[in-house]
Amino acid sequence: MSRSQDEEREPRSFAETDRLDSDVSLRSSRRAETWSDLKPYVKCLIAANFISIICGINDGSLGVIIPRLKSYYNVPNETVSLLFLFNSFGYFLAAGVNGFVVQKVGQLNALYIGGCLVLLAYGLLSNGFAFPIQSCIMPLQGAGIAFLDAGMNVYASGTPMATLMLNILHAMYGIGAMLSPIIGTILLAHDISWRGMYAVMSVFAVVNVVTIFIGLRNNPVDNADNADDVIEEREGLLSPENDVESYGRASPTPTQDSRVSQPKSDDDLVRRAIMNPMSLLGAAYILVYVGTEVTVGGWGFTYLTEGRNGEPIQVGQVIAGYWFGLAAGRIILGFITEKFGIKRMISLFTVMTAVLCLVLWWVDNLAVDYIAIVFIGFALGPMFPSTIALASKVLPRKMHAAAIGFMAGLGAGGAALFPFLTGLISGKFGILVMPIVVFVMSLGMQILWTFVPSDRSKKNERRGE
Repeated sequence: MSRSQDEEREPRSFAETDRLDSDVSLRSSRRAETWSDLKPYVKCLIAANFISIICGINDGSLGVIIPRLKSYYNVPNETVSLLFLFNSFGYFLAAGVNGFVVQKVGQLNALYIGGCLVLLAYGLLSNGFAFPIQSCIMPLQGAGIAFLDAGMNVYASGTPMATLMLNILHAMYGIGAMLSPIIGTILLAHDISWRGMYAVMSVFAVVNVVTIFIGLRNNPVDNADNADDVIEEREGLLSPENDVESYGRASPTPTQDSRVSQPKSDDDLVRRAIMNPMSLLGAAYILVYVGTEVTVGGWGFTYLTEGRNGEPIQVGQVIAGYWFGLAAGRIILGFITEKFGIKRMISLFTVMTAVLCLVLWWVDNLAVDYIAIVFIGFALGPMFPSTIALASKVLPRKMHAAAIGFMAGLGAGGAALFPFLTGLISGKFGILVMPIVVFVMSLGMQILWTFVPSDRSKKNERRGE
């Protein structure tokens, strides 16, 4: 008894402390998280999921109104696609500064900024200004959505059962994107101007700001992050698994200064998080993925109506089916992905997407094309949330806000960049090339996915300690 007490009083070495911390971490991670663990996070998750719906409505909106924009402004595909380009400027700018904004004003205030920018953009766009002015407003919309997209992913990844919560979160994105063509089709059927779409979206944007205010004040995700910072300050060390630059390298020896890997400043922490291989490759992958997703949803309506002579009201329902397939894929295939391995299953779904794109291009039959569009959405479903879930496993928690925010913010820029490029290509070669463009993008996704880090190496590091 006394011997045990004496041993407890003896100071432990760095290595012993690290092993004990690792053992505690492993024991706690073995306990299966349950639905009851989510009770403190309910308001936070509701707010995050509503943000996701807003992002979906935003990305699904242009697809239905592109034909009416072309008619209203009397411009071709390559000109109207400039709206996507100017939108991307806002995405990429916000992605570049998101981590620093979060460090300076906090994640919640970054979401307020995003919500207000989106509301302002929708209000201005609903006025139907001249095309050059409309184009100049688009960066506000892109920046706002980038801040919202980054924040919702950070909050969802910080909850219990994070992988499932991320799949549900991004399924809500699909639901939101499905609402856009439904709303647009209703407006079209009642001969209401495309400006009415932005008026409706402005109402959603107001509710979004209110939801952020109610749901994310004093939320447990922020409190958990603050608790982690206090613990690290008290211990005065950063374990090897929490050092961004130690990813894939040998662990420090016990004789090293325990503070040697402590970031010198918040800015340094952001820089190191963003430059991590998981962050860079994950952002590049999501960039192409989101571009693929929104290209199909954005130009699919034009492809089926102008390229395949589909009836607009019916095609609007098909595009809604595409986004519903995306939402369903994030739940159904998301579960399968988690069960059988993220890396393996995402590769399989990417191949499915590529094959369906070839079917969409080769088979000149509306029924087959409708089915292909819906199943492309289903196959694409789990890719984004699975990548974010993988990042939350590979990266240390204290890097999540900067790294995941960067990945989601930069990746969201694909929603503007690649539809713009598709518009340029279709303007030169015709809208019927759209499936081939998406096929090439899916090949690019698979190449990038091959190099995205796996969480296996991190698990092996922990087992070997």
